[in-house]
Amino acid sequence: MSSSAPAPSDPSWPIPYTLPLPGGIPDTHRPHTEAKTTILVPNDNIAFLNPVQEYNRDLSVAVIRAWNEMRKEEAEGKWRRKRENGAKGKGKGKGKKGAQAKVENSEGEATEVTEVKEKEAGAEEETANAQPVAGPSTEPKFRAPQITILEALSATGLRSIRYAKEIPDVKVVLANDLSPSACEAMRTNVALNGVAEVARPPRANGAASKAEGVEAEAEAEEEVSNKKSKEDEAAERIGRREGARGGVRVNEGDACALMYQHRAPSARVDVVDLDPYGTAAPFIDAAIGAIADGGLLCVTCTDLAVLAGSQYPEKCFSNYGGVCVSAEYSHEVALRLVLNSLASTAARYGRYITPLLSFSIDFYVRLFVRVNTQADKVKQVASRIGTVYTCGYCQSPTIQPFGRVVDKETKGGHNRLYKSAPGPTANGSTCEECGSTMHLGGPMWIGAIQDNDFAKRVLSSIEGQQAEYKTWTRMHGMLTMASEELDSPFYFTNNKIHGFMHTSSGPTSRAVSALLNAGYSVSRSHATSGSVKTDAPRSFLFDMVREYIKTNPVRLDKIAEGSPARRMILKPMTHTVDFTAHPDAKKYEKGEKVVYYQTNPTPNWGPAQRAKVVKAPASASVPTPMPGQAKRKSEEGGEGVDGETKRAKTEVEAGEEEGMNA
Repeated sequence: MSSSAPAPSDPSWPIPYTLPLPGGIPDTHRPHTEAKTTILVPNDNIAFLNPVQEYNRDLSVAVIRAWNEMRKEEAEGKWRRKRENGAKGKGKGKGKKGAQAKVENSEGEATEVTEVKEKEAGAEEETANAQPVAGPSTEPKFRAPQITILEALSATGLRSIRYAKEIPDVKVVLANDLSPSACEAMRTNVALNGVAEVARPPRANGAASKAEGVEAEAEAEEEVSNKKSKEDEAAERIGRREGARGGVRVNEGDACALMYQHRAPSARVDVVDLDPYGTAAPFIDAAIGAIADGGLLCVTCTDLAVLAGSQYPEKCFSNYGGVCVSAEYSHEVALRLVLNSLASTAARYGRYITPLLSFSIDFYVRLFVRVNTQADKVKQVASRIGTVYTCGYCQSPTIQPFGRVVDKETKGGHNRLYKSAPGPTANGSTCEECGSTMHLGGPMWIGAIQDNDFAKRVLSSIEGQQAEYKTWTRMHGMLTMASEELDSPFYFTNNKIHGFMHTSSGPTSRAVSALLNAGYSVSRSHATSGSVKTDAPRSFLFDMVREYIKTNPVRLDKIAEGSPARRMILKPMTHTVDFTAHPDAKKYEKGEKVVYYQTNPTPNWGPAQRAKVVKAPASASVPTPMPGQAKRKSEEGGEGVDGETKRAKTEVEAGEEEGMNA
């Protein structure tokens, strides 16, 4: 699709890729544009929009597009295997059961099979003298099923409209919000962008039955051909990307109530997107149940001071079922705490999650996970969740999983056992490295947080699409890191581990060389600039510092007797450290043409002010909130249904301001 703006139907209309509104642009609104989507935002802030989140929305579009392609490949593979298996069994009686099946068939079906065989025999006789004739193909074609996306907290509808205009195979996007003013803004923006839901016939997976296959296929192809040119013209005019024909359905109501309506397997949606103001914790249970098997859950949490700070452990536990950690890798801990909440919630319903991408970005976390149902996978959840003991001084982590999986080969075949993990793994309450007190964190997810192959898939899908994504440069850098990021929990920074022993640090590439020379794996972490992930033990990291101190002595007379730093410096080395430059360490030096860590592009980069709440008229129908929703909205920064426009600053809101600088 061309990236140049086509002329609008009305030359006087100033906004490209939109349809003229009957009353024009209201004076009370201002336009906001992302990609080829323009919305009208109320000047009085009655509908929430944070321009800072454009990167979040760009990334979400790219991830859902990549997931959709993966889903189609899986569905087509399953469809083809089913056809191949059916072809192999065609005409072959399978014992008594197969013979009975033929006898029990209705007379009409038996006649139809006979007629088809007679036609096939006649066709074989005519093949020698016949010439190829153009006509509808009798070979069934795979048709990918369409997807439904549910955005639980849509506000202005910008994200939902972009999904409809930029993601192929979308049937409908359900854009929900509790606020009447936000829903009114959404309806205006949906009309402005020409993406209102249009009733369409269902799209089957594969061809129709044998009796109607050829005729139905021909009619469908003719109908599609007649409509295609008109649809393409309309899609081009409003800036749709190729294959994107979805519509947006606006729903005014409670987010959890809407998602619980989609809990039945036949009513589930393919993608659920949670992007609340604050924590997503109140919506997780409903979201897990609303997703179809193999579907995608997208979650944003902006309460990073709760997740990645050390001031609100009780709030972190009540929201996510785990305690935060005070360490330099706290932003990775934040991701693992949210994943623990998702995994434990899914397990209660016999479902499991597979993390595809997990990012700590600016002042929030953004996670993309697949949800499936499989008993064996649910049993493995205990081995992927655990607690973490963290040293109060040197921040050395000790991981204690809750379970373990034991695979045994027996005479009868393979046997898998699920057992509790031995413990405690920590050396009592003191750190093995410095002797300081250990602090308990978690429970949290201790498995992989990135699917490297999926990250590569997304990275490949955005190549050459700089014009489609304004934040492409940052997306490319972060996805590159995700495609290489190790599964090993937690990262370190070179400056920090040297600081524990009161010494200066050299370049990160030297530490990376030492790790590679010792045979350990190394990668960057997306979470913090200069961070390194490795499968090396913490003792090796501190031995690197001790080796460095041999040529750069530390003044012990300036370090107190019995202090953790002194104990670490004087502790004997147990590893051989080689700082010889390793060829693979060069990429950790400056000069690469990839933006891994972006600086804040504008002043006051962080969470936007929450939307104002406008009381609905007395005659208006106000949705009934779920129990406790008014309190929840007040605490977490959303709109309260009681019409309050002011609230006391809670620890969550204060935490967001702190997390902006975290």
